Amino acid sequence: MEKVLYTSGAAKELGIGVSTLRNYAVVLESKGYHFERGSNNGRIFREKDITQIQEMIERMSEDGITVDQAAEITAGQSGKIEVLVTESEERVELDIDRLCEKITLLEEQQTNLAEMNRKLALQVERLTEKIEERERDQQLFEMMENARNRKKRKGMPFLRSFTFSDKKSLI
Repeated sequence: MEKVLYTSGAAKELGIGVSTLRNYAVVLESKGYHFERGSNNGRIFREKDITQIQEMIERMSEDGITVDQAAEITAGQSGKIEVLVTESEERVELDIDRLCEKITLLEEQQTNLAEMNRKLALQVERLTEKIEERERDQQLFEMMENARNRKKRKGMPFLRSFTFSDKKSLI
């Protein structure tokens, strides 16, 4: 859980006086930095706020810049961080919107493909029935042809008694 301090606790943690911390906070706020406020309108210092003020103090001592300049740099950096977070949140929202659109499209395509699959299954069923009918018709045709050929053969023995050999004997 994040540590939350009020002015006196934050000043103690930073090793500075309460009035100095208040002055730094006022200058930071004038540069656009935002501190949360408690129920009594006192500033609430979170870990990120304490870190920002610590960096501001280090800049003033190391770089020899004024409180105003250090506050401007610190407030500018925190603003960039907030903008980056906002931009990334917007990108995430855009990505989610795109994904939702793609999911909707894919669901529609799946529905279309299911319908096409159903129609193709019906066509396959009809073609199978036609193939079976043709095979049955082919079998019937062959059976009729065989029966006709048998009838022709049955009629032949009657004519067999009059062969050429018999005709020679008559002459």
